Amino acid sequence: MKNYKCDVLVVGGGPAGSNAARYAAKGADVLVIEKKKEIGSPVQCAEGVSEGLFQRLDMKQDKRFISTKIDFVKLISPNGTVIKLDSDKIKYMKGGMVLDREVFDKAIAKEAARNGADFLMKTRFISAKRTGKGVSVKAKHMNEDIQIDAKIVIGADGPPSIVARSLGMDTTVPLRYMESGIQYLMTPMEVEPCIELFFGDCYAPGGYSWVFPKGDDQANVGLGILPSKAKNTAQYYLDKFVERPRFKKAKIVEVNAGAIPVNGPLKEPYMDNLLLVGDAGRFVNPITGGGIHTAIITGNLAGQLAVEAIAKEDYSAKFLKKYNDMWKPEIYDELDKCLKAQEVFMKLTEKELDSIAETMNDLKLDTISTMSIIKAVVTKNPGLLLKFGKFL
Repeated sequence: MKNYKCDVLVVGGGPAGSNAARYAAKGADVLVIEKKKEIGSPVQCAEGVSEGLFQRLDMKQDKRFISTKIDFVKLISPNGTVIKLDSDKIKYMKGGMVLDREVFDKAIAKEAARNGADFLMKTRFISAKRTGKGVSVKAKHMNEDIQIDAKIVIGADGPPSIVARSLGMDTTVPLRYMESGIQYLMTPMEVEPCIELFFGDCYAPGGYSWVFPKGDDQANVGLGILPSKAKNTAQYYLDKFVERPRFKKAKIVEVNAGAIPVNGPLKEPYMDNLLLVGDAGRFVNPITGGGIHTAIITGNLAGQLAVEAIAKEDYSAKFLKKYNDMWKPEIYDELDKCLKAQEVFMKLTEKELDSIAETMNDLKLDTISTMSIIKAVVTKNPGLLLKFGKFL
């Protein structure tokens, strides 16, 4: 059996894992294992982000990362009412974009490699156990069994993190909070430079449907549902959604599916010798299901903390609890408020959603964000104050 040794082992080469490796490699010996043969493929998200992502990523915004620039957003209620959020309604309208995740993810991984991180592709994590010197990991590289000895493991392996469970952490997500997502890349079809979001159980029980443009004549068309509210599978609802006339000539050229945890971050996404980043630590917006921005942030911070732990030769939970002091000031409040808002949205009827949409035509906002939209909705619909007011 081949044996590898490193200071920091990162399990998962997505944005969270690669960004963690990128920062950890500045001061430690880093190895990344990724079960897929290629970073960034297949894509498992709608790929929409704000331009502010690149400021936090501290990487130059390369046009190759971007499939489409987004000029406005459309919100569609169950009865078809359309709310257009553009520069007329948003005072400080910031540009959004739909990424090319294959290019974007590879770019972060390449930066990690340039900093000194090693990558083992087609390598599947099997198990881990603590030793007197750190953690011993068993994995399968291609068809070969290997062992990796590390001082710290950074779990970037999505939900529920097998890495965390192997090391004794309960990462179980209740069914009520595990969203099932599926997406088709479809072409040819007419698209606008906008993101379209469809709300209501008629589209996606417990979630929403989306259309994200990916160039001149193609788009990511998908949805997320909560199985606890849905009578059928996510694919069933998506197939019904694309029966609409606008998709009549479009063909499905790619299918992606996955699970999305929407019950907020783990209270302690760390333990002895372990840090969790991105979806593995449940750093996902509970309303939108978006996780790229938080993946970048938590990857950065975990990588930095891993370097500090290696320098101090302290890999204990007592030391690594500093992780919470790092990520909470940046993202905790937003995620916590969105989790509470999600609980309210789950109880809104389609009639209430239609009523809300009909009052939003003269909506005016300073900025576009989940919470700014909710605040504006409550202002226009005072009857919702009792439901939303406690956390606004």
